[in-house]
Amino acid sequence: MRNIVNETGEIIAKATHDGTLVGGHHRIAVAASLGQMLLWQDSGEPVNLETFFRHPASSQRRMA
Repeated sequence: MRNIVNETGEIIAKATHDGTLVGGHHRIAVAASLGQMLLWQDSGEPVNLETFFRHPASSQRRMA
């Protein structure tokens, strides 16, 4: 498990090592809407939010 933290180090969400969001869906959405920078706690790298909020059908629509 990996933790997603905000700029102050507060744990916002949890994800698996392959990037699947396990908990904190609402908290991550609120933090993103407030413009908070979200980071992986173990590496300090910024979290790519598109990975979590992209609709599965959106990739199919782009290909059409």
